Amino acid sequence: MSEHEAPIGRWLRPRGPVTLRLSRRARADATVLRVGGEVDLLTVGRLGAEIDQEVRQGSGDVIVDLRGVDFVDSAGLHILLNAKRRLTRRGRALSVVCKPGPVRRVFELAKLVETLDVVSELPD
Repeated sequence: MSEHEAPIGRWLRPRGPVTLRLSRRARADATVLRVGGEVDLLTVGRLGAEIDQEVRQGSGDVIVDLRGVDFVDSAGLHILLNAKRRLTRRGRALSVVCKPGPVRRVFELAKLVETLDVVSELPD
């Protein structure tokens, strides 16, 4: 199989093992969930559980920092949209930090930049 005949999946996600790194940091005004690696069907369960815990037990706004993410798919977008809906019902906000590049482009193509309050830098 030549390079031109390679499966499309080769370009859809990074090569190598699937990784997801999560960390949480409390600020006075919000909780920052820092995410690294890939947010896709294989890892979204862990991210969803982390966000669910914050929605249930937290009290402030939630900032999901995706600057360390290499890949995101529709499953990741679904988790973020669901979190936004749940937080809004509780009078809380969700925003997403995403640097310009391929991951940001996914939000742009899905027309979710405004809906998910996507910004390029972590707010002060």
